[in-house]
Parts: sequence; structure tokens; C-alpha cells
Amino acid sequence: MELIQTKCLVNNMIENGINYDSFREMRLSEDTLEKVKKKMKRILNKNPFLQRLPEMDEFSLLTFSMMANSFDLVNKPLVDDKTFCRGIGKVCATPSYQELYDYYKAILSNIVYFPVPEVAEATIYYDNSWYNLRTYGGNRRHEGTDLMASNNIRGYFPVISITDGVVEKKGWLEQGGYRIGIRSEAGCYFYYAHLFSYAPELEEGDKVIAGQLLGFMGDSGYGEEGTIGQFDVHLHMGIYINSKIGEISVNPYWIMRILERNRTSYEEHRTSD
Repeated sequence: MELIQTKCLVNNMIENGINYDSFREMRLSEDTLEKVKKKMKRILNKNPFLQRLPEMDEFSLLTFSMMANSFDLVNKPLVDDKTFCRGIGKVCATPSYQELYDYYKAILSNIVYFPVPEVAEATIYYDNSWYNLRTYGGNRRHEGTDLMASNNIRGYFPVISITDGVVEKKGWLEQGGYRIGIRSEAGCYFYYAHLFSYAPELEEGDKVIAGQLLGFMGDSGYGEEGTIGQFDVHLHMGIYINSKIGEISVNPYWIMRILERNRTSYEEHRTSD
């Protein structure tokens, strides 16, 4: 019976391929990622033959489990060891699996720090606003996570790089205001928008390290360059990958939740208007 169930599951995974909308929601948790690492280590110790398969690491188990659980590992568990061992040989040879494996590795392999350090006398709060309606410039969907400043003071909270990488974009966007984009070593693009100011001497092409100051949180955007005050002070955090269907955004909310364990602490920063 277990063999039949595994065969049916694997066939469904291969037949269904990638649901990009579900994939983009990135339903993961810190607890799940820790379980993935421990479980994969145990599986490889017990089944050394699996090491002959390509790219057999925690991203392999994560990809397989996501495909098996409708891309939701917040509400659903990882696949069990037997199911993974019985099914991975067939699934890992499919284009859908190989594509997803690359995406998860690009997004998750370089993340280190929460983008807003702790600062005295104020806090940051955020919720899962993924794909909520936005109307500035016409109806569109919110493709990011807004990290809100409880004191609503521009220039108060520093913004740091989540990853090592390279400054790919810097400057004004009508919707994003003063923004900076960092391309990680694994190829993921991290987008920090609505800044009040930039870190000194930081230019496109510069290398940055995880935890490096990028600028300060603000409320810039929604107009010509220099426009402020159109909304509350916050950091819009976006995450993008180059996919086979073009550049696509993924939900940063669950990534932010995972990174909270690595939130740094800064001395109080205040910048006047």
C-alpha cells in the first residue's frame, strides 16, 4: 500500500509540475528549515546511495516536499523519509524539480540578517500583505512586505543588507522612491524601497556584505524625485528571481519571519529632516 501511495504521489507531482502562484507565496518557516537540514543529514547517513544523485542536499528535500504538499510547508509537514527515498530518483530527473531546486537555492542559500536592526524606543511590525491591492498608478498587486516603523519617523531605522552581494540598482523610482537593489551571490535580487537616505559612498557595482548599512528607512516615493509624505514610514522589502517565465517576485513575509532570529542591534540612530 505504501509503495502504491508513493507512486501515486510521485506521478501527481510530475504531472502537476510548478504552480507558480503557489510557489511564489513561499510558505516556509524557520522550524521547517531546521527540520529539513536534520532530516536530510539523517537520510543521507542511512542511504548513502542517494549521494550518487545530482544535487542531493537540503534543497532537494525542500523541493520534493514543496511539490508534494502544494507548496505549503507552514500548514503541512515534510514528506517522510521512505516517501522521499522512494520517489526522489524519478522526480529529480524532471525539468520542474530542477527548476524549483534552483529557485529555492537562489532565494535561501545566502540569507543571513533581518533587514532592519533593533533600535531604541521604537519597534518594527509587519504582516502578510502579499498580493494585496494597491492603486497608485493604477490597480496592481503588492509584491512585497512592508516593515512599518512604530514611531513613523523617517531616517530613524537603519536598513542593512540581508545577504552578501552586489549593488545592482540605486536611485529613484516613482513607486519605490529612493531604492537600492542587491543581487546575492546565488542570483536572487533583494529590493529595498522608500528609503530616506543612502549609506555614504555606496554605488552601483559595489560589493556589500550581509549586515552592511544600505541606508535609512523613510517614506519616499509616489511622485517625482524627492516626494515624501504620501504614506507612513516603512521599508518595502521585495525579493525577485530570474525564472524561465521571466523575472518574478516571491513573498518576502515568510523569509522575514525566518530572519527574525538573526536581527542585529544598533545604537539609537536619529536623522533630522
